[in-house]
Amino acid sequence: MRIAKPLLLAGLLAGCAQHSAVPPPPPVELLGRAPLVLPFGLEMDGLRVGGLSGIVREPAGTWLAVVDNDQETPARVFRLAFEMGEDGVTSRSLKDVPVGAIRLEGLDGRNFDGEGIALEASGNLLVSSETEPSIRRVSPDGKILGELPVPSIFKAGKGTGIRNNEGFEPLALAPGGGALWTANERPLQQDGPGDKTASGPVRLLRYERRGEDLVPAAQYVYEVDRIERPGVRFNVRGLVDLLPLPGGDLLALEREYVELRGFKIQIFRVSLDGATDVSGFDSLPGKSYVPVRKTPFFDFAGIGFVPDNVEGMTFGPTLPDGSRTLVLVSDNNFLRLQQTQILALRLNPRDL
Repeated sequence: MRIAKPLLLAGLLAGCAQHSAVPPPPPVELLGRAPLVLPFGLEMDGLRVGGLSGIVREPAGTWLAVVDNDQETPARVFRLAFEMGEDGVTSRSLKDVPVGAIRLEGLDGRNFDGEGIALEASGNLLVSSETEPSIRRVSPDGKILGELPVPSIFKAGKGTGIRNNEGFEPLALAPGGGALWTANERPLQQDGPGDKTASGPVRLLRYERRGEDLVPAAQYVYEVDRIERPGVRFNVRGLVDLLPLPGGDLLALEREYVELRGFKIQIFRVSLDGATDVSGFDSLPGKSYVPVRKTPFFDFAGIGFVPDNVEGMTFGPTLPDGSRTLVLVSDNNFLRLQQTQILALRLNPRDL
């Protein structure tokens, strides 16, 4: 989803003190002190770099980032190269962070609104577009190999399906590649209110791998938080990415924007234990079901810099001390007032 004009937020995530002389590391903390910020106007292969809405790591250590709708320009995925360590995400030369561009055959900003990306073991990509919504399988050189089936209740229509610009934002494969997760950003028309300041139910959609195919298997209700202090003009809060954890839980990234106030970015841990599979429900109002359970995992408020429109996350490399890393990117909407940020969090592996 396109959001503009970041301003300031506030808040703080504090570590826990222990009686020992050297306290153990907190479950989650910012790696380094600031994000890597790509300069506005950067190009690769004649294409503007920006609008990074989803990211995934390649086995070689490079990264693939899918680009959000950029008017009539070619739909694309950029290959990025940067370093990670105790100083966070760094690069010796910002202009050398983009190292390649994959043009998605036959697609541009008029028929593709890129939001999520996943990488299969075969090397093929999966990319989601939120306007239809759709999930396409793409070869490493950008050829469209096919589309995954999407349950009809998600398809945009009159009174049903996704609302404008609120389709499949998240996309991530589970460890081992046996399942794929996506979700609508805000409630379907038949499931909840159109009020973007209100809490609302979205559907986590899980695909299962059957042979070479990925097919819809289950749906679970996830309640997006409400906006506690709405502004007088534009407001929106939605689910923008998911990341499956080894034990079966998920990380969920929620992004809030209030005009003249800015962004609020939070990550929640999601447990599916006891949640109802609602794939048999054409609509949710009046139905009895148990939603997934979500608990706070990390809040970007007060971390030392102003987070921009953070929309994508994926696991990064393991650090020498055994810590896992979580890498995130922001979509600058190709606006000079916004930033393309790449940043990382340190995760204690015991908490995964």
